[in-house]
Amino acid sequence: MLRLLEVGLIAAVCVAVLSFGGTVPAFFAITQLIVLGLGIILLLSGQFSRCTSIRTVVPPLLLVALVLLQVCPLPLSLASLFGRTRTELPGSTHFTVSMAPYQTLSHLLLLVTYLTAFFLTLVLCRDRRAKKRLVYGLVSLGVFEALYGLIQYLTGWQQIFTYVKKYYLEEATGTYINRNHFAGLLEMILPFAVVLVLLSAKLLLKNASGEGRTFRRIYSMTELPFLVFWFFLAILLFAALVLSRSRMGIISALLSLVAIVALAGSASMRARTRAAVAALFFLGVLGLIVWIGSDPVMSRFETLGQEYNVSGQNRISIWRDTIGLIRRHPFVGSGLGSFSVAYPSVQSAFLTLLVEHAHCDYLEVTSELGLPGAVLVFGSIFWVLVQAVRQYRIAAERFDKAVSLGCFGSITAILVHSLADFNLYIPANALVFAVILALARSNAHPADNAEKHVASPPIGESRSEYPLVAPSE
Repeated sequence: MLRLLEVGLIAAVCVAVLSFGGTVPAFFAITQLIVLGLGIILLLSGQFSRCTSIRTVVPPLLLVALVLLQVCPLPLSLASLFGRTRTELPGSTHFTVSMAPYQTLSHLLLLVTYLTAFFLTLVLCRDRRAKKRLVYGLVSLGVFEALYGLIQYLTGWQQIFTYVKKYYLEEATGTYINRNHFAGLLEMILPFAVVLVLLSAKLLLKNASGEGRTFRRIYSMTELPFLVFWFFLAILLFAALVLSRSRMGIISALLSLVAIVALAGSASMRARTRAAVAALFFLGVLGLIVWIGSDPVMSRFETLGQEYNVSGQNRISIWRDTIGLIRRHPFVGSGLGSFSVAYPSVQSAFLTLLVEHAHCDYLEVTSELGLPGAVLVFGSIFWVLVQAVRQYRIAAERFDKAVSLGCFGSITAILVHSLADFNLYIPANALVFAVILALARSNAHPADNAEKHVASPPIGESRSEYPLVAPSE
């Protein structure tokens, strides 16, 4: 059954990413059917209760309960307590907290899909080999998207399979419509490639240390091809991200890489190793970008001040209005997924346009779920982030350390990007993020696993040289 869950989850993520980032409901419904079907199989098998703890289950249940409250019919006499006025509800005897009940129910189904994927990943991570395949699957998907985006940028073939793009015709977007959401996916995958580079470099230098250390010896070592391979993939991912011309995507990725190097430096990795890998990585990216052409990317940053000034109509105007919406519905929000319906009541910018998102996940989640709901959502995410850092420091198995470090970088990147975009409202990116959160959570609680495993040898190191710490898989 474990293999069925593994193949099904990876297939579901691939379908979501490859079908316009899951933004077309008809295509994402396939992903939902796969994930929810696997969830039912998991429940019927009885393994769910053995792989999860109360601390893991309670926050999702509270979040689902809050959304259910938003669509539950309530007496009209309670309307004022939830920021609703009787003038908004003429001729009604009941009302719902959500200003758009249908959209809230639709987003509740999305939320259940993400939570199901989260728990499926927890089950898969009980098996070390399945966890490795899942990580490599995510990296492979990111590399495919990066190559697709680079082909779009370099050849001018601006299509998503048979669909001819209408927007962002000068940027790399992969199978996404929007360059920012394409960048959001790559910035979540890039840290895993980078930490595998660091792991390979550390092994290479460790095995090459001692007397007689020469370039010829390093060149002949079996770890070198793995280092070159992961190094090439990391450069490829970052180059595609840069050529998406997503400013917040580039900034978020850079900050996550700095955070990864800083955290790696606080552990056992030597400063020279980190400095050498970082220098080679950025030189490789810089050389590729200069060869392709950097003017379009630089021109995007030249307009940064125009979109983030305090006057005029821009994202700050939307944020200001969204804060006003939060003040109207501070406790239970206006309803999950209801932003586009609730926003016109406070709209002061882009009056002739429909504003579907706040371009800030923190503000949009708070406006839809209220302050307690936002604390529940982002508090849980930051808690998992802290656990990933803790596990990286104490993990003994190298691949587990690499996964924790990669999860730390991925979560950091998306949290930074969420300051000025809405990647968490893009189904494919939210699904990938849920999987990464589960990877971090499973790594942070290895004692929850019922089975003991062999600590698998790191990439490029033979099993005979790696000591057994538990019974064989």
